[in-house]
Amino acid sequence: MKLSLYLGTYKRVKVFIHWTFSLLLLWIVISNLRANAPVEDILWTLLFVFGLFFCVILHEFGHALAAQKYGISTQDITLLPIGGVARLEKLPEDPKQELWVALAGPLVNVGIFLFLAIILTVVGTDFQNFEAMHIDANSFLMYLAVANLILALFNLLPAFPMDGGRVLRALLAIKLPRAQATKIAGGIGQVLALAFIFYGLFNNPILVLIGIFIFLGAAAEVNHTQQASFLKGFKVKDAMMLKFQILAFDAPLSKAIQKLLDSQATHFVVVRDDVAVGTLSKDQIIQGLQNGDENTKIEVVADFSPYKIETEMELEEAWKNMMIKKRKVAFVIENGHFLGILDQDNITEFILVKSALSK
Repeated sequence: MKLSLYLGTYKRVKVFIHWTFSLLLLWIVISNLRANAPVEDILWTLLFVFGLFFCVILHEFGHALAAQKYGISTQDITLLPIGGVARLEKLPEDPKQELWVALAGPLVNVGIFLFLAIILTVVGTDFQNFEAMHIDANSFLMYLAVANLILALFNLLPAFPMDGGRVLRALLAIKLPRAQATKIAGGIGQVLALAFIFYGLFNNPILVLIGIFIFLGAAAEVNHTQQASFLKGFKVKDAMMLKFQILAFDAPLSKAIQKLLDSQATHFVVVRDDVAVGTLSKDQIIQGLQNGDENTKIEVVADFSPYKIETEMELEEAWKNMMIKKRKVAFVIENGHFLGILDQDNITEFILVKSALSK
């Protein structure tokens, strides 16, 4: 993953830390130095941040391992300054499975809290003096325990993109269609977001940012789910393109430039001896010009390992797979033979048409 440091792999899930995480650490150091905080206090604060974000990684592995039980793999986990992100291959369609996958993360934090609380109770820690403490060797575990409890409660807020929004959607989807359940859960999340924004305007600007984050996240989830619902019941063959621009593999980029400017096509099929062998995108054309010139052969920049899908594949599944694999275009195959192409822009147009017809 670009701009991220690879930390390792566990259970076939790669873990990365984004470069912006270093900005959080830098801000902590600078703000504490400006406040004339002792070096020892700064080190304990940094250690607490590392401990907390280790718990965030465990939280994300909760989701990942729960998803693995239902046959859903996780591409990777990335640690960001605002938390962690586990990129699941897809979300479970079964509401009960989605419920457990969504709950798994917060349950990890609750488990960590209970484990640390038991340790603190055994050693006789005085919880009543928590507010008067600062992070040091004596209070480190207490702060970490409380932080895990807060993480669990915050993530269980009934709003996308938090886990609580998915929990609410899963509970509603047991009785309602998924699209309708998502719309209701998204609406509740947006109301909650507006409450955060309103309260934050007069009390805490950070709540305004959280509210905006929730509002946009809820809108994106509702939109994505509604789009997916319009694709249900259709096959790849229903949306594939049978008419497309072709380019010879040994032609110069000048030919591709001409077709790019003369048409609305942004993806081209590359052929060798009248057989489709690859694809060429607008971005690849631009990259070819930057690295060479218009006389550069198309075969130098084209993709000769196109993503292939079958005509009878569910259109919704194909759309999701293309997004996961970051493929803008795919070859449509039937009985091993090339028939046409499917691109994300065409799927979007298909969705717009079906949406208009449904009104």
